[in-house]
Amino acid sequence: MDSSKKEGGIVQLVVVLGLITFVCALLLGFINAVTADKIAQNNENTRNEAMAVIMQDAESFEAVEVGEEWTAPEDKNQPVISGVYEAQAGGETIGYCVEVKPKGFGGELTMIVGINTDGTVAGAQVTEHGETPGLGAKSQTDPNWITQFAGQPADGSLAVSKDGGTIEAITGSTITSRAVTLGVNTAANCVASLG
Repeated sequence: MDSSKKEGGIVQLVVVLGLITFVCALLLGFINAVTADKIAQNNENTRNEAMAVIMQDAESFEAVEVGEEWTAPEDKNQPVISGVYEAQAGGETIGYCVEVKPKGFGGELTMIVGINTDGTVAGAQVTEHGETPGLGAKSQTDPNWITQFAGQPADGSLAVSKDGGTIEAITGSTITSRAVTLGVNTAANCVASLG
């Protein structure tokens, strides 16, 4: 076989694959630009709905600035806090809602944690996750499991029962249960740092 024909075929293949990759990248960039605002709006709506469920007496939520130690912690195991919102009713602060992102078995979870001004957990909701369906996904889909956080002390000391705490882990999903518990503890510690 003629080696010049073989080399020409390889060059042609590289050019065609390069063009296909370039066109796909352009299409993905365009689709991202078109959908980014809608995705951001959907995420905001989900967060607001979760906050309204957790802090049912709140009339409004005002964003609160927090330090970089919460939004970009140096400790890689420390969950990132992507927002803190002061819950107000009748012109008074009744608590805080914290959007926190601990790492579970299937990756990062996004959750909202409510902390009352009396130092107790108002509640928690997982709003986004990549956990195993039927196991870790129960952190979001099983309303009976997540309710055990409500009324607990917001002092950052919660732990699952396997670690000597009072939180019953999801059967077969201890890692996810620990992640959610860490998210609640992180939110409690963040709110405590606000003064």
